[in-house]
Amino acid sequence: MKVVPDSKTTDIEFVTAGLAPNEFTATLWRDILADAGIHAYLRPIDAATFLIAAAILPVNVMVPKDRLGEARSILADVSVVESASAEPSDESEPGE
Repeated sequence: MKVVPDSKTTDIEFVTAGLAPNEFTATLWRDILADAGIHAYLRPIDAATFLIAAAILPVNVMVPKDRLGEARSILADVSVVESASAEPSDESEPGE
């Protein structure tokens, strides 16, 4: 796991809490973590390519090392909810 210092707070070690599939999801995860009181920032996998195709490339969600366990737990819960909402429902009436 790569450790990356935040440029604003160089005394805090940041680590990857999760790899979001795209910028939209990464932003959502960052906001969820912020709501839980965990400072997070986004770091693209490849900065040069990120500028060209930000919407479709994976993005690292970085958190302070001492909050990693909590952040991963929150992101795991988010992933479970996302997976459940993507599954088709069996609410159709018989015979339809």
